[in-house]
Amino acid sequence: MDSGKHAYLILAHKNFAQLRRLVDLLDHPRNDIFIHVDAKAKDFNPEEWIGVTRHSRLTFLPDRISVNWGGVSIMRAEIALLKEATSSGTYDYYHLLSGMDLPIKPQEEMHRFFDANQGKEFLNLWEFKKSTLSRFRYYTIFPEGEGRFRTRIVNHIFKGIQMAVGFRINRDVDFRFGSQWFSITDGFARYVVDKEEWLEKVFRHTSTCDEIFLPTLIAASPFKNNLYHPDPVKNQKEVNMSNLRFIDWTRGESIRHPWTFRADDMDLLESVPHFWARKFDESVDAEIIEKIYNRLLPR
Repeated sequence: MDSGKHAYLILAHKNFAQLRRLVDLLDHPRNDIFIHVDAKAKDFNPEEWIGVTRHSRLTFLPDRISVNWGGVSIMRAEIALLKEATSSGTYDYYHLLSGMDLPIKPQEEMHRFFDANQGKEFLNLWEFKKSTLSRFRYYTIFPEGEGRFRTRIVNHIFKGIQMAVGFRINRDVDFRFGSQWFSITDGFARYVVDKEEWLEKVFRHTSTCDEIFLPTLIAASPFKNNLYHPDPVKNQKEVNMSNLRFIDWTRGESIRHPWTFRADDMDLLESVPHFWARKFDESVDAEIIEKIYNRLLPR
């Protein structure tokens, strides 16, 4: 059996006690952990994390980006994590998680699966909706402003003007759409890093590109032939094993956010075949986090 290592890339912005639970569950001799903490998180102190892992190398990115919902900053933070990890070593897989995610299967089970599926790329692809097309067809004047009411309105007005006069950007790019979260091979991870300049040029004035840039990149590369589940689904509420993450969009608090799991969801989480689930929030229900932590923490 192959015994290659895995890199966990984590985007964190709050709930650092919860993040500690996630790190504890990922702490394994075959894992290293790389974390980007949003620059806006003023209550984060990296010195408090010295020596918290027993097996994994834990790295916090020193250059922190201010990350905004829907902003190009999310893509930049993901690329920063990939650059840090690929420059630190060679890993079988690079897994992107949020600090609000948790594993729901033991590490040994995950490693066996990836050893048996070496070379596969795990991305969840979706078919485009009409509303998605405006994210990249038209110039976004405030690409970091989609999460704020005033700047979002300005963006939409400016896009409407472009539609009326027939102006478009990125006409020569064949875009794809999918979930932000991934598990990718070393080869594809390095391919993404090498394409940083192109990605910046194409996406710096788009909106909510975190769900666009990686599917677009893989579709135009030889790595598309390695997708574990190559066919896009028609609706993001359709759950499959394409990126191995269980995300419940059927009960989300809004169309922008999936369901936050509660203690009553424990039987559901134990029944699905996925390796990770999102999302969890200690301020909404800490009990479900403790249940998973106590079940999976190595003794």
